[in-house]
Amino acid sequence: MGAEADAPLPTEYFIIRPKKIRLIDILSLLILRKSLSSYKFVETSGTDKDGLRADWVTALTLLIMKVLDKIKVPLKWTGIIVEFLFNLLALNGGVRKLVIPKRDSADFRSVIAFVDARQDLYKNNSLLHYFPLMEPQGGFDGINLLDLTAMAAKIVYENPAYIENTVTNHWKFLEEKTTQAFIFCNKAEDADLIVLSFRGTEPFNAEDWSTDVNLSTLLAGKLGLLHLGFLKAIGLQNETNFILGFPNEIEMNADKPFAYYILRQELRNLLAKHKNAKIIVTGHSLGGALSAVFPALLSYHNQNDILNSMHSVMNYGQPRVGDAIFKSYVNVLMRVKYQRMVYRYDIVPRIPFDLPPLSNFKHCGKCIYFDGWYKGKLVDEVPNPNYFLEPQYAPRMYLSAWGDLFRAFFIGYTAGKDFKEGTVSILFRLTGLVLPGIACHSPRDYVNSVRLAKIENTLFV
Repeated sequence: MGAEADAPLPTEYFIIRPKKIRLIDILSLLILRKSLSSYKFVETSGTDKDGLRADWVTALTLLIMKVLDKIKVPLKWTGIIVEFLFNLLALNGGVRKLVIPKRDSADFRSVIAFVDARQDLYKNNSLLHYFPLMEPQGGFDGINLLDLTAMAAKIVYENPAYIENTVTNHWKFLEEKTTQAFIFCNKAEDADLIVLSFRGTEPFNAEDWSTDVNLSTLLAGKLGLLHLGFLKAIGLQNETNFILGFPNEIEMNADKPFAYYILRQELRNLLAKHKNAKIIVTGHSLGGALSAVFPALLSYHNQNDILNSMHSVMNYGQPRVGDAIFKSYVNVLMRVKYQRMVYRYDIVPRIPFDLPPLSNFKHCGKCIYFDGWYKGKLVDEVPNPNYFLEPQYAPRMYLSAWGDLFRAFFIGYTAGKDFKEGTVSILFRLTGLVLPGIACHSPRDYVNSVRLAKIENTLFV
């Protein structure tokens, strides 16, 4: 289903520049109802969006982007200080000399690892018999693939030394690459399994959060309209022309490491060495979006050697990536190989909004949605798909946040010590009492979901 990379392609783009948004512009959108294209913070190719006027949801999105742009520096430093203090306390228990945390050391943890410190893989899984593709096969040595993808999507947030220590010493696998993503194999020789995990939205990175909510799009030919921020994150080189932005081959430049090309070449090298290996792509949050775009780009460039070796894509808390054309393209390309999970009222899978005509973002594949204490069901779309727009869900969202907080105190007794929650995890759950969608986005709940879930549906794929 590959598209011709050199085929004629009309240029169509709609770009919102957060740095140029002014509060007066947001008020003007609501009061004067001027066309979006008349504002300096919008760049457009002259598409049918030129005459569009913003509604209050668009204005809210712009306000969020404006706030995130203003707080990105203090938020970054808040993250640095918080993580330093957490690590300082964690590394200095007992009677010994003071240990100063180093961000590049194997024992330095991000706030995500403090919320969920688990590094070892889990053997049992109640979900496996619902996913024939994810059952241990052939030479996978009984690896629990669902748990492996959830854990890989979680630890990719950590520094390279931490990742290497986890992959080699806890999982006994071989790490191959660390960049916007990391790659590892289950064996040094004759590997059966290659896993590519993309890094997601970092808690203290305002630009990542702004990328998630941004409504900017770029026409990608047969792939449809795609989220511009996600394309840039994976290696787009031209914001206004997809052909120039993603040529089939580029000259590698160490100063500008474009993730798509680096990872594609690394997979080629690994497949040449491990000829029978299968590839699994995974990610959480922004990482899930990139893992949705990656196989589509491979198809666009006719990289059939890699696509034919692709076992599956499994994403957790993934934002929407493209329009209905992209959804159809990925569904036909990947068929049953594409799955995603959403935990309760996680806000990220509900953005960017699906509100035509300005915001036409759709989800690909089937969704496993958890609407209770790790009780899931197969759905095409989650409840409250646009989050802010259906206020009748608010009581249910806050009740779920209280339920998750209550469960955190005793889950270690009911499910086992592997599920016991520490102080940082419980403090993080308190954010759900203010905004449930943030607390529900924790990788911890996605790891718990694949380990503890009970599913209503009896047939999945």
